[in-house]
Amino acid sequence: MDAIKCLISRRSIREYTDQPVTERDIEDIVMMSQMASCWENTQPIRYVAVLDQELKDRLAKECTVDFPWNTENIHAAPALIVLCIVKGLSGYEPDGSFSTKKGTHWQSFDAGVAAAHFCLAANALKFGTLIMGRYEEDKVKEILSLPEEYDVSALIAIGHPAVIPAASERKPLSDVLSVRS
Repeated sequence: MDAIKCLISRRSIREYTDQPVTERDIEDIVMMSQMASCWENTQPIRYVAVLDQELKDRLAKECTVDFPWNTENIHAAPALIVLCIVKGLSGYEPDGSFSTKKGTHWQSFDAGVAAAHFCLAANALKFGTLIMGRYEEDKVKEILSLPEEYDVSALIAIGHPAVIPAASERKPLSDVLSVRS
């Protein structure tokens, strides 16, 4: 798939086929998404792939109690990626102080770039994804026994799309672009 088609065809997928997502599939996608730019090449992103159905169901049940739509989205997907960032790298100096006035903002920035790369790489390989931001982070970390230095940045459902929705309407270019010349 060429880059332009990949960019304009990517959608948030909420319905998946029963076809499994394999460890090799995830490795291929992560290998591509690792190329995402990040703060001073610190490479702070960590991907935790949940392929075990019982573990995925437990995450859905216990970590999205107040967000039932995410419970359903996790149940629907054959696999779940827990996108994490190692704390204290993006936007920090070696002595632990902030590099800019934006503080921890750079962690979210790097995680967003990584999530976008993951979803675009998945789309290029004909997988569908859904980025979810509403979940109980402490519970996710507990269930998966994640290291203390990880922050959970997003949950990404992944599978083979059963339905590809139409693109949502976008604002006019004049609303989102200003040019200074």
